[in-house]
Amino acid sequence: MTTEMDIMDMDERQRSAWLKANRFTLMLVGLTWIGMIVWELAFGRFPAFLLTMVPVFALVRFLTYRHYQRTPR
Repeated sequence: MTTEMDIMDMDERQRSAWLKANRFTLMLVGLTWIGMIVWELAFGRFPAFLLTMVPVFALVRFLTYRHYQRTPR
């Protein structure tokens, strides 16, 4: 399977930086999501959509992982 890193012909240092940037971005999105949930709770609203989407995205990620795990290169 060809990745973005292969297409851009990255060396190991660049790949490491790319993966660290992806990890930071995911953490930032997670913190923003938690902030949105806290914001809704602070104003007395129940964040049903935000709380429902957390396990939905986790399930989608897990199923995608399982699919790619079983798919030969």
